[in-house]
Parts: sequence; structure tokens; C-alpha cells
Amino acid sequence: MSSPSSTESRAAVASLAALAARYDDRRPDRWAPVPEPLDAAIAFDVELAEAGRVARAPLVAELARRFEFPAHYLDAILLVPRERFVLPEDLAASADDTPLPLDRAGHATVSAPHAYLLTFGLLGLAPGDRVLELGTGTGYGAALARRIVGPAGHVTSIEIDPALHARAARLLGARPDRHDDAALAISGAGPSDEGASVTLLCGDGRSLAERVLASGRAMPSERPWKVAVTYALIEPPAALEERLADGGVLVAPVGAWEGHQELMRVERRQGALLREVHGAVRYVAERGRG
Repeated sequence: MSSPSSTESRAAVASLAALAARYDDRRPDRWAPVPEPLDAAIAFDVELAEAGRVARAPLVAELARRFEFPAHYLDAILLVPRERFVLPEDLAASADDTPLPLDRAGHATVSAPHAYLLTFGLLGLAPGDRVLELGTGTGYGAALARRIVGPAGHVTSIEIDPALHARAARLLGARPDRHDDAALAISGAGPSDEGASVTLLCGDGRSLAERVLASGRAMPSERPWKVAVTYALIEPPAALEERLADGGVLVAPVGAWEGHQELMRVERRQGALLREVHGAVRYVAERGRG
């Protein structure tokens, strides 16, 4: 992919902003749940979708310059429509490499695109993998992972906020199915060109993740889980680490406060847990039991 010129980049951003203005005054309260008809209008806005894709081309070029991400990771950034996963008021900023808020209190964000790819790179995410994500948000990370792991892979994602969980299910094209455990499980493949099937769970991230990892031990024919935590933990998640099968990997931001977090990678290899630290980061804090 050739890098867009600065003139082309400015024109792309301006076009996205102009089309995003259609949705600026649709809601009196930007922090209220996004109505389903509004999400549908954004999803079916062909002009907006094309403007978003064109506006993401400079972002992809910049990520390729700054990092050594695989080409199929960058393709996911280009092709997954981030504008659908942000708040309607933030459509114009959806092609920026910056986190965008999802609630008034700052408990949830759509992370910056590069942050997802850094985690996926540390996981070694590849076609056919099984991904367990803690912190679905509106589903943007799950959408990226779904495209990267492809039809042979699977993504399971957990969200504690019922409103975000419901919107993620809608945006990812999944269907609800009640289970006995009071968590709402949602499975669906979404559009056929978007890759893996997705299961969404609503509840405490670590509690449900421990159960998912424990149940996965009974399926030795499948690949070990690769676990992505999208919010900061005060300390390493020992219970999750202990449940990693051989070859399983976990990546999480760890730190007691925003100014002192590091991206931690843990892998189980031949029975032992190997830990690495990969630089300073800044994520929203964990909610729930922990």
C-alpha cells in the first residue's frame, strides 16, 4: 500500500467529518445508550463507510511506519469499520489513532487502534487461533480479532456493562441465547467476509474467563486460548495464569494507577509460566470482582 499524500489525507479526514455531521445532533445526551435505529443508520450509510475506509488509509500507513505489524493486522485496521463502534458524536475522530470514550465516567473506551495490534502481536495472534478477550466494550477489538483469526478461529469476549454488551452484540451481528448461569451468551458468525464466529458473555471478566479457560482444558484437539485483557489490573491475574494450557498466552496491562502501567505477557511453555514486560501503557481500570 502506497502512503497517501498529506493533501489526500486532509481531504479524506475532511470528507469523513462532513459525513459524520449528519449524526451530530441525533441525541440530546451523548452518554445515553445508542438507539438501535441510529446504529443501523450508521451501518447502512455507504458514503460514510467509504469515507471511513479512505480516512483510515493514512492511519494504516502511519502504523506501518511506526511498528512492524504483519500485513494482515494492518488490513484489519483498514477494513473493520471503526466508525460503527464509537459513539455517534465521535464519528469524525474514528480514523484517529486515539482512544475514544464510551461512558461519562471514563470506565470504558474504544482503545486506540495501535493498542489492539500491540496486544495481538504479543499474543502471536494468527489464523485459526482461539481468542479470549476481557473487556468487549462495543466490540471493536473482537471485530479486529475475528478478521485476523479468520473462519477457522473463534473469539470469545466478556463485558461487565450490560448496555455495552448489548450494543456489541448488535454491532457484531450476533443473536441472543439465555443460559442458566445468568450471563447472556451470544454466538454468531456475523457477515461472511468478517472471519471467525464470536461468543459474547456478560458478567465479571475474570470470573467468566476462569470458567472459559477451565472448560477449554477438556478439548485438547483445539488450540490453547490466547487471552487479551483490555483494562488495567492492579496485579497479575494469578488465577487466569494458572489456567493457561501449554502454549497458551495472556497479555494484560498491569499497574496500580494510570501513570504506572506496563504491558505484561505470560506464556505457559512445557508447564512453566514465562513472564515478560513490554513497556509503559495507559488503560482504563478494571471493574468488577477482580
